[in-house]
Amino acid sequence: FFWKTWQILLESDEQNLSSVKESNLTFIEFAEKPEMQNVIKSKFVQEQKLTEFDFVGIQEFFPEDLHELKFILNWPEYKLETQNTNPYPEYKSLLEEVLSNQEIVDKISSINQEDIELYQEALSLRETRRKTSKIQYYTQENLKNLLSGKQEISQQIIKTNPLLTWGSIDRAVIKNQVLRLSGWVASLDAGMVEGFKVLIGNQVFSFFEQNLNIPSPDVEKIHPSLDSASNARFRLKILLNQQQINQLKHSLIALTPQFQCGEGIILLKVLAPLLPLPEEKDIKIIDVDGSGQFIRTSFKLLGDLIQRLGLQPTDHILDVGCNIGTVPYSLVHYLQPSGRYEGFDMVKNLISSLQKEITTHKPNFNFNWHNIHHPLYNPTGTISAINFTFPYPDESFNCVCISHLLTHLQSLEIIHYLDEIYRVLKPGGRCLLICFLINSESEQLIAKGKSYQQLIYETEYGFTKDINLPERGIGFRESLLLEWINERGFNVLEKSYGSWCGRTSSFKEDLLVLEKNI
Repeated sequence: FFWKTWQILLESDEQNLSSVKESNLTFIEFAEKPEMQNVIKSKFVQEQKLTEFDFVGIQEFFPEDLHELKFILNWPEYKLETQNTNPYPEYKSLLEEVLSNQEIVDKISSINQEDIELYQEALSLRETRRKTSKIQYYTQENLKNLLSGKQEISQQIIKTNPLLTWGSIDRAVIKNQVLRLSGWVASLDAGMVEGFKVLIGNQVFSFFEQNLNIPSPDVEKIHPSLDSASNARFRLKILLNQQQINQLKHSLIALTPQFQCGEGIILLKVLAPLLPLPEEKDIKIIDVDGSGQFIRTSFKLLGDLIQRLGLQPTDHILDVGCNIGTVPYSLVHYLQPSGRYEGFDMVKNLISSLQKEITTHKPNFNFNWHNIHHPLYNPTGTISAINFTFPYPDESFNCVCISHLLTHLQSLEIIHYLDEIYRVLKPGGRCLLICFLINSESEQLIAKGKSYQQLIYETEYGFTKDINLPERGIGFRESLLLEWINERGFNVLEKSYGSWCGRTSSFKEDLLVLEKNI
């Protein structure tokens, strides 16, 4: 049932063509053969340009395969002179007939399972591996010690401090019963990615094909300092049955990259988001560049909650300062009906929108407005932040998230909010806290003009970028903020520095993970 796209027919190169006709190479393998690379390079060295060629493969996968070739050969652009045609008219009708018969598809899936296990044994006998790209076939057998059965996604993602990595799932599509995922991932100093854990919804997928370390000149251009940025792209193919496809539309796709020295930061995506995007004018409130960055920020936050805090689908979570709904936008794909989300904010119209767009469809997601005074967000508010009691019982949440608000609060307000967070957290509960930590490194970078947050004006216990309206952006000395945290009774489980001041990091702001004593 697996397809083979293999020939690139180059004019006046009959010798190379004849040598691969019977070898069943994929087009990637053919393009990366040393002799082919030499042919291509020699043509360029001689200032000869390849102006025309025939590209043969299965019609359904032409656009993606041709796009892949563009990256490998670093083409500036290409043009299809003749539209793809299928020389075998009966193929399409036969394919439709097969895929419409669920019984046949299930049998094929079962047979493929056995075939791939045999193929895995054959692969182990090979003495050489491709240098720039490798394909691995993961089966139940060689992953049974790592993954087993159908379990909740969070039960497979262990609470950990992952390696510092960058990446994304750029594309997720289903074609002919196959989920095709493509994207990129790279580390700061951990080498190339060696594999992935794949979880979709509540199911572990241990049967898939993965193509790793694909050339990525685009990634290298944007992130030249990352380890192996020139070979950071990947492609995964996962065979699905119809029931899995029916459940996949709004399911959370989670890829955990595996490196030699540990796991990287989890990559998340959904095929079709459940919620509409906030309006552009509202997105600007949280200082992100458009809807694309809003989506990435939301799913990265969810990844942090799952991977760093160990958030379970049945947990109760509090979002302090929920703003335009950055956290719930992605969380709705993860939290089960038995779980609960509570968010509150001081901006009334934002809460009204969230109640309309989310609570009406997801009754376990609750949003509340409180008329808390804030010079920037609610200057007419009547409730002082230091006198505001969170309207929740003691020990009622497993997790608390402050993704936006802390960088806009003064010192006494932060101390009071930390007290309230400790009160409403269950013993052993965790808090994800986003902030600006002022230390010797960040001070030096700010002084050199490297920071996009010029926190240069000293205020009460902190520094701000606007002396007339400090709440526009406030950072606190790291030692002082950690002292307040420890005095409240929290343990600091993780401290990760962000790129806000000009350092290299996959985080934007600084991140703290706190835990309430058991």
